[in-house]
Amino acid sequence: MIARREGHFAGQSGIDLFYQSWTPQESGPRPTLVVTHGFAEHSECYRFTAEALAGFGWTTCAWDLQGHGRSEGKRGYVQNFRDYVEDFACFLAFLKAQGIIEHGCVLVGHSMGGLITLSHLLRQRGEPNPKPVAVALSSPQLGLSLPIPPVKDFAAKILNRVLPTVTLYNELKYTDLTHDPEFLKGYAADPLRHDKISPAVYLGMVDDMAYVRDHAPSFQYPLLIQAAGQDRIVSLPDTERFFARAASRQKQLLIYKESYHEIFNDIEREKVFSDLNKFLVQVTS
Repeated sequence: MIARREGHFAGQSGIDLFYQSWTPQESGPRPTLVVTHGFAEHSECYRFTAEALAGFGWTTCAWDLQGHGRSEGKRGYVQNFRDYVEDFACFLAFLKAQGIIEHGCVLVGHSMGGLITLSHLLRQRGEPNPKPVAVALSSPQLGLSLPIPPVKDFAAKILNRVLPTVTLYNELKYTDLTHDPEFLKGYAADPLRHDKISPAVYLGMVDDMAYVRDHAPSFQYPLLIQAAGQDRIVSLPDTERFFARAASRQKQLLIYKESYHEIFNDIEREKVFSDLNKFLVQVTS
């Protein structure tokens, strides 16, 4: 039996943002998993993952970035990429104030959600509040393997100055996300997904990827990175370099050779869930 809850909180600019949680009937005094989704998706994309982890006794709480899912905002647009990072800080503060993470939290980030998570932690002045028990990343966006047409890269820099609110096609193909035909059908029919990206998001993520890579030696939290061996979206070599340079005393990198980008929704997902549970048990024991 899983209890599902949903609600709203205010982001850094007062924008209305959506969140939801899944709590198993017998979860015990354990840290809550706080999920930040990737670009163009939303929290409901993690329902299957949350239900699988509930089977191990974990509570999962996920939110919709602004401009995504059931949160306010133009699809694929923010004025500044750091707005995502500041909204994430607001979400954690909200969860703490509401007593939702009274037993601590594990920060779970997929793709751009992983970049947002790392940026939040590495840009802190002093210790973050709340301080995470651990960080678990799924195919983190630390570099791109998805080819960006040079003309779009050039256009983004121009448009960010003259038409900052314009959005363009984000180049993501669902067939690059998973091998599983059932998930692919769901992606195509999902009205909450979008295929847009603004110049500020693209340029901001490029800047933040560089910042996070440069500051990897400052990262000291227990760390699990689960990466796709056949990732066509983010750069596996950049992920491996970040992992090697991270200063975490307890860290693990697992690569799923047969999986595309969304390892939670691909053919090796049962192994992915099992490995994540093992890591969570280790860091919380």
